[in-house]
Amino acid sequence: MVSQATNLSAEERETIKIGGYGHVGDGNLHLNVTCKGYEDKDLVERMNDIIDPFVMNFVKEAKGSVSAEHGIGLQKTAYLGYSKSPEMISVMRQIKGVLDPNGIMNPYKVLPEIS
Repeated sequence: MVSQATNLSAEERETIKIGGYGHVGDGNLHLNVTCKGYEDKDLVERMNDIIDPFVMNFVKEAKGSVSAEHGIGLQKTAYLGYSKSPEMISVMRQIKGVLDPNGIMNPYKVLPEIS
């Protein structure tokens, strides 16, 4: 995934830098995506328009996951359905409710309604 994600155009490579790291034991991969000028909201939006669809489609095709039981980040809520069925999201809510009934662990991770 990391090698495919770095197949960017010359212009994109000048702006976007991609690395990967993860958890060997459970196969969890994180992409670390940075860009020059991250304070530029237009640049961040363009970067997300390039990276997000690639990552989410890669995960969907690989039958991977875009989130764990704690939920998903606020910017990625639209993608939870790429790898989780409504039934699985319901189970995730139950797990989170048991382990974190007060919502204090990973407070900015959510489990949105998926139809």
